[in-house]
Amino acid sequence: MINLDDKDKILKLQGGEKVLQSIDALPNQLKQSFSEALNINFPEDYKNVKSVVVCGMGGSRFPVFIIKELFKEKLKIPYVFNDDYNLPGYIDKNTLVILSSYSGTTEEVLICGEKALAKKAKIIGITVGGGLELFLAKNNFPLYKINPVYNPSGQPRIGFGYFVGGHLGLLFNLGFLNLEKRMIEEAINYLSSLISNFQVNIPTNNNLIKQLAQKLYQKYPYYIVSEFLTGVGNAIANQTNETAKSISSFRIIPELDHHLMEGLKFPDKLKEILVFIFFFSNLYSPKIQKRFIITKEIVEKNNILTIWYELKGKNKIEQAFELMAIGSYLSMYLSVLYEQDPTIIPYVDYFKKRLKE
Repeated sequence: MINLDDKDKILKLQGGEKVLQSIDALPNQLKQSFSEALNINFPEDYKNVKSVVVCGMGGSRFPVFIIKELFKEKLKIPYVFNDDYNLPGYIDKNTLVILSSYSGTTEEVLICGEKALAKKAKIIGITVGGGLELFLAKNNFPLYKINPVYNPSGQPRIGFGYFVGGHLGLLFNLGFLNLEKRMIEEAINYLSSLISNFQVNIPTNNNLIKQLAQKLYQKYPYYIVSEFLTGVGNAIANQTNETAKSISSFRIIPELDHHLMEGLKFPDKLKEILVFIFFFSNLYSPKIQKRFIITKEIVEKNNILTIWYELKGKNKIEQAFELMAIGSYLSMYLSVLYEQDPTIIPYVDYFKKRLKE
């Protein structure tokens, strides 16, 4: 197993410092994008819509899932994400459609943009450029164009702080969140101090995320989350797949308690590779906290490895940002253990090439 304290080896695998710089800059990504999106000018009638639909895929989708679940009780109007080629039938002039694509070239998002235009929906976009920027400019729709100075890796899933902060800034700007802005700013400051414990210069014996990566090496991780952390669980599974080139899943309590526990007996190989990582929060509702404990018991009764990780933030936003950082560092350290370059996604690129043929 590769030594995770060997920074020279890590830099060689990753082709330089761009990945580490991008992951370390998560707080800066959040801060920059949140501040900039707050200052976008919108037509006044954009603030009077009845619902919001966000179109996005992959690293431009999971930040929306994070926001949807984290602020579930604070959103003033329905807020959903759309992750295919088709729009909901209810979309009309009273719907705000947000087109979310880091590259600006995502096929599904561009097609949904044309369909939203035909439905006379109100439209805005968030991107670094590409065809999405051209579409918005052609039709005189508002745009938050990201200047990704804190994501030299160029990978959306590694620069996803831009989309979490950017979408949050748009929601605050439009008045759709019942929350004080300072809570976001304080959570970003908390994150800045927290990630110093996860960085590559912290030796493994003092670095909980390096230790966690070692435990997940050659395993099939199931990330277990609930309530306000549900979207972050999805993000970590996505990052593990793309960054570490490793299979992973995320599951949600209480839903998994209604079926998954009966599916742990077979095949026999499960006992060798499966590991459940319970991301526990003292801010979960009491019934959910009890379910976490009992679910862990049942998984262990099936002779499957479990890991219990308790989040430290003092409120839900801090804990969500904390888990976002954990996912970025964890998937990066796993990529090192598997000797993979997180900056390339050959099969995703191959798929897109074949799709265009």
